[in-house]
Amino acid sequence: MSAVGVRPAGERLAPVAATVALLACLFGLGVIGYEYRDVVRVFPAAAALAGFLLLLTLGVGYLLPRRFRPVVAPAHATSLMCVGWGMTAATGCAILANSGLGGIWAKTRGVDFADRWGAASTAPFNEETLKVCGVLILALIASRAIRAPIDGWVYGALVGLGFQAVENLLYALNTILLDGATDPGASVDASFAARVGITGWGSHWAMSAVAGTGVGYLVARDGRPPARRVAVALGCWVTAMGMHWLFNAPFLPGWRGIVKVAVNLAIALLVYRTARRHYLARFREVAAEEAATGAIRPEEAALLPRRHGRRQARGGPRPRPARVLIREIEDAQLALVAARIPRADPRSRTSAERLREEIATLRAHLRAGRVASPGRPAPDREEPPAPRL
Repeated sequence: MSAVGVRPAGERLAPVAATVALLACLFGLGVIGYEYRDVVRVFPAAAALAGFLLLLTLGVGYLLPRRFRPVVAPAHATSLMCVGWGMTAATGCAILANSGLGGIWAKTRGVDFADRWGAASTAPFNEETLKVCGVLILALIASRAIRAPIDGWVYGALVGLGFQAVENLLYALNTILLDGATDPGASVDASFAARVGITGWGSHWAMSAVAGTGVGYLVARDGRPPARRVAVALGCWVTAMGMHWLFNAPFLPGWRGIVKVAVNLAIALLVYRTARRHYLARFREVAAEEAATGAIRPEEAALLPRRHGRRQARGGPRPRPARVLIREIEDAQLALVAARIPRADPRSRTSAERLREEIATLRAHLRAGRVASPGRPAPDREEPPAPRL
């Protein structure tokens, strides 16, 4: 059972936000195609190589942020929405925004300033704003997808992953021209090796993860004062821009730039650890409270937050129907806790009651299946009792 839901049908923000997101993605994709159509046409083999490396980066990178979410990974639908926003809307709009603001710097501060400081003065604001908009729009489309700051961290990292993958592709195509097109394939390989193997550890995914954490703090219904939530969200956004400025600033050139990558990685992991600790504390608090209702027993509460623990509860010498029922009980319990993670969500009470009834029904089916299995003879000897669920 998925813990991710959408806004009630009476609310009109979700379809409007979905339409805006779709149009923005199509527009961004059109900008990327228009800007780089000639390079792809002239160097099709190198462009195909860059595309293959892009898919390889996405395939590996997509697994990590989702795995980082404690307890369970987020839904594929919402995860892919974030990756798609970063790949199309954020990247395409950033091309136009960076070009426009870079031209302003060249006219007002001179060509030398624009050449040296243009990236650091342009990309942090434009790109971090466009990327975090993807997390904000997701919060409007699927309001229950983001229940805590840790959700914002994961979805922000996925937006940054999509942006980073396409930017790697575009930089590889630009490198072909900068190298004089003497060896397009080697130019693509060198660009990806630098941007994935060296700088990729603390690049866009890390910046967007920090900014997304602020969105998670902002939209989580935890009862905190709105002024505090807005302040934290703005602070995370400004921190992400600061990380981006450090990344693009023209000091520590060459291999010494790894220091900037390490700093960004450390900030992203520190924010993650803080958000993860608070989420797990709230998860265990809710699970302990549900012991009074019988929906989550104490021994289950100890295993439920851990993937290995849930697999352990489903294991043992029991028939497949019993394992399926246990899995359904665990899913319902996870949905119950997820529904109660926000402290001030008016919908959580109704969802919690429904899920408690579902868990009680599943337990009854599980007990009935252990007493007698239809179509099977009763055992001649008593079987060892299975762990309680």
